[in-house]
Amino acid sequence: MATDTSEPGRAAVPVPVAGTLHFIGVDFRLDLRFTEGSSVQLEAAFTATDRSGRSVVVDPERKDSLLPILRLFGTELVGRSVEGDTLTLVFADGATLVAGPDAGFESWHVSGPKGRPVRVDPLEGSTSPGAEEALRVRVPGRPFALDIAGDAVDCIGIESDVTIRFSSGASLRFETDFALTGSDGEHAFLDPGDKPSLLGLLALHTEVVSDGAIEGGRIAIRFASGALLEGWSNRRGPSWHYSEPGRARVDIVALPDDEVRYRHSPSSAEIRR
Repeated sequence: MATDTSEPGRAAVPVPVAGTLHFIGVDFRLDLRFTEGSSVQLEAAFTATDRSGRSVVVDPERKDSLLPILRLFGTELVGRSVEGDTLTLVFADGATLVAGPDAGFESWHVSGPKGRPVRVDPLEGSTSPGAEEALRVRVPGRPFALDIAGDAVDCIGIESDVTIRFSSGASLRFETDFALTGSDGEHAFLDPGDKPSLLGLLALHTEVVSDGAIEGGRIAIRFASGALLEGWSNRRGPSWHYSEPGRARVDIVALPDDEVRYRHSPSSAEIRR
């Protein structure tokens, strides 16, 4: 039990805020979600202090400054308070986040707890009964073009896996290691389980896709900046999942040994082939 004084001038009221940080959403703001159902949105620069007492300024607009937040993934939130217009979050490892007011716009927002977010796997759903075909086949040799050219990266969500959402509504989820080659040619392997390794990925926010394709067990998305995002099948289990919504709905999951599960609506077969 911790103290929450989330309304200026209101007497301190004990509220249960114990919960771990289990989702980090990155777009033009930071969306932090906790297992007990609450969430915190940070839209302006704030201060992060680690357990050693070292403080840095974190700005959601500067993706290279977000490393302290990635390191907090899986850490328990043990305190939350508001004094005046300043929000303070305290974590079990001694780290704190302090967000004050911003002259231009709302700098932070707290909501919940209202229950845990619901996560729906597109592969389990259907646009209408009997409207989709499901195939489990070897990936065809010829490339399958992704219909996301011209899309921008809208949001990057970090949980136990990593989900990249595009402006058309398409999404790509990585469950095992994947690779990012930056516009400078620097190549790095990224592990969804190692949150600090994902810092470079956050720079893709707002990047525009030039083209993308699936060939064999490999998915590759190239950006106008020259950056390249790649994923491969993994013998340990499903490694990546790509989905396009709408009338031409497509869902593709990479399975071990270059095998895929490919699901599409009949309309998508007519449009995409």
